[in-house]
Amino acid sequence: MIPLSVIVFVLVLLMCAACTSLWLDARQRRINRQVAMALPASHAASLPSIRRAETGSRSQLLNRLVNYSPEVPYAWHPAYVVLAGIITAAAFWIAVSPLQFSTTKVSIVAAFIAIMVVRGLFGWQAHRFTDGLFRQLPDTVQLVTSTVRSGLPVHEAFRTIARDMPQPTAGQFAIACSELNMGRPPEDVIEGIYRRTQVAEYGIFAVTLAVQLKSGGSLAETLQILGDTVRQRVALAARAKALAAEVIFSSRALSLAPFIVGGVIYSLNPETIEILFRDPTGNIMLAYAAASVVIGHFVIRWMIRRDTAL
Repeated sequence: MIPLSVIVFVLVLLMCAACTSLWLDARQRRINRQVAMALPASHAASLPSIRRAETGSRSQLLNRLVNYSPEVPYAWHPAYVVLAGIITAAAFWIAVSPLQFSTTKVSIVAAFIAIMVVRGLFGWQAHRFTDGLFRQLPDTVQLVTSTVRSGLPVHEAFRTIARDMPQPTAGQFAIACSELNMGRPPEDVIEGIYRRTQVAEYGIFAVTLAVQLKSGGSLAETLQILGDTVRQRVALAARAKALAAEVIFSSRALSLAPFIVGGVIYSLNPETIEILFRDPTGNIMLAYAAASVVIGHFVIRWMIRRDTAL
């Protein structure tokens, strides 16, 4: 059993982390309200934070370790993500406390789990952000095309996108409008969106816009062709995800099968499963089985993403 002092210490750390996260969240909300008052046409959560950018430049290694990017407007406050990792590590520590593992090994595994949870949550939010930009890009290009055909400049199209499009596209083009007001050309502004988000289609958009603005020609027709191409890529990505749905369900079923089978065997013959918790060799076998299931799940996910990537 874990000593009472260790449990109290962990609970105190969790309470301190929760209080810190609430304080940081309140301060961030106050900053967002001030930014929203200064730039009412943009969404405050989509604007880059100078403080986060400076911190990221000083601690790039830590950002890479936890899969954090200062340029991505995360829906969850980073303090909440770190708190979720700490709670998961504490839950794992309490769950394996009856087993006969050394404290050092359990601490290393708990720290690894906390890092993986933080990486997963940051990666999940970044994927949602880039996926939203990718799915909204055909409508964005179509809006630019319609604006150019009506005789208005590209700058006015960007302002319309920042005002009328949903998030996250509106937030990125609000930043683009601010850069346009400072004198940057439209192609450099779109390239800036690509560098911040790493959505490849925005890179294509920037190159197309730069070539047409410098060489001349019908910008509306070129953008129309680009919009049709991007729309086809979005449809192809949706089709690939639909075709991979069966494989994704199979991978989840395979990951849950050992736990379901173990529960059924325990209900029929508890002695068969209890030896895994009482005997040191059984503890090692249980740890190996859990690690194998987790590694297999992530390998299947990696294979699915590799095969369905455009």
